[in-house]
Amino acid sequence: MSSWKDRKKQLRASLDFDPLTTIPMIEGGSCTLATMQRRIRNEFDRLECKRITIIDQYFLPSDIDFIIHTFASLQGRKIRIVTKLADPNNGGQKQTHESNFKKAVEEVEGKGIFSEFRVYKANIPLHDRYFISEDLSANSPCLTLGTSINMLFRNYSGIIKIENNAFKRQIIKLAELCVESGNEIREKDVGR
Repeated sequence: MSSWKDRKKQLRASLDFDPLTTIPMIEGGSCTLATMQRRIRNEFDRLECKRITIIDQYFLPSDIDFIIHTFASLQGRKIRIVTKLADPNNGGQKQTHESNFKKAVEEVEGKGIFSEFRVYKANIPLHDRYFISEDLSANSPCLTLGTSINMLFRNYSGIIKIENNAFKRQIIKLAELCVESGNEIREKDVGR
């Protein structure tokens, strides 16, 4: 009888498992960055998501490599990144980051990795970090990260898959608000 109760507990735990709701450094199967990138990529590829927004106040030019390795798997993908140009290690780096972003955006565009690649400097306070598909459907992927991309596997922090569609729409509205009130970071001054 005791073994049946134990088996029921195991079944409940395994049925509740979602590889995109995890603390990567604790959950055994997600112990490497490449594994987490693959899981994220598979989730967005499964639904052929073409428009992806990343919101991360501490997104750095060096994090673009993470985005390429995670999302360059489908042709025609449009990537939009919203950041504050803040560096978690050094608050005075905004000008350097903006200059580095301009070069990095030009490089990514030149290689044709994505059909569109845009980085926006937000002028409103941000805290939470998100990966969201703007191809909104009932199953469109949305993840919240407890830390910035550049701190994944440095800090114990969660990645949580968001299922609530009303909340997903609010995240899209947040992204739009950031873009409307912010500035696009580009080598050539176009648009804003």
